[in-house]
Amino acid sequence: MWVDPAFRGRGFGQALLGAMVAEARRRGVSRIWVASYDFQAPELYERAGFKRVAELRDWPEGHTNVILCKTLAND
Repeated sequence: MWVDPAFRGRGFGQALLGAMVAEARRRGVSRIWVASYDFQAPELYERAGFKRVAELRDWPEGHTNVILCKTLAND
């Protein structure tokens, strides 16, 4: 998921993520996994109930690849 910088901070990312979670739930998905780099938006996912389950430091060099998961059955 990506939002053009000109449109960030207006709730579009939150709306897209909400639609993705709703569609996953409609399809019977029980767990969603996402990856986000530290310079992207891991906090967006955390605000939506995703939990950090792994951090791969220096991947890419100088940054962290954050793996997050949301369990829908407990939501």
